[in-house]
Amino acid sequence: MMTLVFYTGVATTLAGLAGIAWFFRRARRLRETDSDDATVPAELRALVVLNMAAVGVAFIGLAITVIGLILAP
Repeated sequence: MMTLVFYTGVATTLAGLAGIAWFFRRARRLRETDSDDATVPAELRALVVLNMAAVGVAFIGLAITVIGLILAP
């Protein structure tokens, strides 16, 4: 049973890391493009939300992984 908890945590952590990679790709694309001053703040707000969500998912995944490791016999 704890093996399932462990692997669920690993999968959740990997999903969070994929979100962080997606954040970096979008931020680099925003930096390289010529955007007008009106769209950049809106894009940055969206990127902040994406970053916080990805970090939160990765953190929850790591916590689930640690719980699975601690409770494993």
